[in-house]
Parts: sequence; C-alpha cells; structure tokens
Amino acid sequence: MSLLSRLEKIDASLNRFWARWSRWLRRGLILLVVIWGGNLAWAVFFGPPTGGVALIIHSEIDRPILGFSVNGVAGGNAFAHGGGALTCCGTIEGDTAEVIWTLDITHSQYLQGMRLEKRLKTLPLPERKWGEDNLHVHFLPNDQVKLGWSRDAWSPFEIRPEIKTKK
Repeated sequence: MSLLSRLEKIDASLNRFWARWSRWLRRGLILLVVIWGGNLAWAVFFGPPTGGVALIIHSEIDRPILGFSVNGVAGGNAFAHGGGALTCCGTIEGDTAEVIWTLDITHSQYLQGMRLEKRLKTLPLPERKWGEDNLHVHFLPNDQVKLGWSRDAWSPFEIRPEIKTKK
C-alpha cells in the first residue's frame, strides 16, 4: 500500500467523522460559550462584591502605629492620637480578619523603657456590600480593633459633617 492511498483513507475517515459529528461538536462549543457567558453575567449582576480594597487606618491610641495588615494586605502608618493613611489596593476575602499591627514608640516613651510591640487580633470581617471599597480599621485603647466598610473616605464609625448647600 502506497503512502498516497494511506493518506486518502485517512482523509476519507476524517470526512466521515466530520459529516457525522460536526453538528454535535458545534453545539457543544456553543453550549460551553453559553455556560461561560451565563456564569460571567451571574457574577457581574448577582455575585458578591470583589476586587481591590483600600485600607484606611484610624488611630486613637497613645502610641504611633508603625504598620499593620489585614489578612496579609499591608496598610499604612499612623501617628499617636489620630492621623492615619490610606493604602491601596489589595484583596480581602473571607469571614474573619486577622489584623496584625506594630506599635511604635515616641522618643519620650523610649526614654521610659518602652520598645516596639507586635500585636495580633482575629475578628469577624463585616459584610461588604456593592460599592463599598474602603475598609476602615480603627485602633482603640486596650488592643481593641473595629472594622467597617464604606463607599468613600468617611468612616462608618464617625459622624459626618453635614454639607451646607448654597441657595
């Protein structure tokens, strides 16, 4: 049997296969595209909020915070008794938040014998709604930490000033 006759037999068998199964292969491909598109549409319209999160630190303690992280996403520093920073962007998922922070010291506290301290606290992560892309982390005295989501830079735990409009 020559090479040419073998190639003709292979070509004939491929043509028979395609004639029998082409309709099912096309339908299967269309079905895969429809399933993928439906999954994408569900995630966009009905799925949970996802994506990058900005961490905003609020400190109400008497020591500066050298740095912190929430579930491994690093945040900024904060001065003692206020101040803070915004750090963008990371992905925070799950039902719990592991907050790790390092307490720094001022010069007077160093002279009193205080040194750097690392703290850890695990607490439930508040429910995130659509559009809430800012996670506010409040550090309070006695190693208390509060977490809250918001749509803008205003913390959900602070009173917002009312905006007066000109008439």
